[in-house]
Amino acid sequence: MGAVNSILLLGDPISRSLSPVMQNAAFKALGIDCEYVLREVSPAELARAMAALRSDERILGANVTIPHKESVIAFLDDLDPLAARIGAVNTISRRGGRLKGWNTDVEGFRRALAEQLPSFLAGKLEDFPSPARGVQTFPSPARGGGQGGGLRVAIIGAGGAARAVAAALQPAAEIWVIARNLDQARRLCRDLEITRGGPVEMDQMQHTVARAQFVVNATPADLPPPAWLRGDQRLFDLRSRRSPEGRAMLLHQGAASFEIWTGRKAPLQVMRAALDGASVPA
Repeated sequence: MGAVNSILLLGDPISRSLSPVMQNAAFKALGIDCEYVLREVSPAELARAMAALRSDERILGANVTIPHKESVIAFLDDLDPLAARIGAVNTISRRGGRLKGWNTDVEGFRRALAEQLPSFLAGKLEDFPSPARGVQTFPSPARGGGQGGGLRVAIIGAGGAARAVAAALQPAAEIWVIARNLDQARRLCRDLEITRGGPVEMDQMQHTVARAQFVVNATPADLPPPAWLRGDQRLFDLRSRRSPEGRAMLLHQGAASFEIWTGRKAPLQVMRAALDGASVPA
């Protein structure tokens, strides 16, 4: 007999997601009768999928991924203030008959940065607030009064994941948002009040990447080409199947989502071990 309750992952495509192995290991470790289930949903099917989520009390919540992180907001009753500011949701919780949207990508990205790239970030990003758990301080050299704002960032993409990354780095970094849809990049910069940096067209990507110290790929594509990067630059690829940084972000955003759904502390090491044991074809 299967689990009585479920958490859904809504997106398109999602068949290669690593989230089920991580979340189901966490549910099993804490004895929670719940199953994490993939639900591939096209944009045309989103309204119907959200109606089903709302009407079925056995569905306790959901994760949301490409391409629905922004459009799903129209189907929710409440938004956490951080999700409202970013304009993107990756987690949905149920409280009675009401659905609430959250964004755990911000915390996931910040924690992955602190875990994966502390020496690179030293002295560049300091003392910015973690949205859910107090203040996250990145290591800095022993010197008086380190100056923040020393990091120039190029984000490739302007969707929901890019919004979370930009919000995580605000206001400590100079942020340039590169996108095929320049209007989408402009909206991101306007909504998040990015004044140091701004939107960039795709034909300027190589030039913009060359001027950046830190490059974030927030698209499904293989960008930027490896030949464009220098040894003193760092790339953070959000795709969990492509980089340890992306997998660390998946872990930490997933742990934060787990705690929203269950009200219990996530078994982080269990989730990490499950991810480490998962096969990761490119």
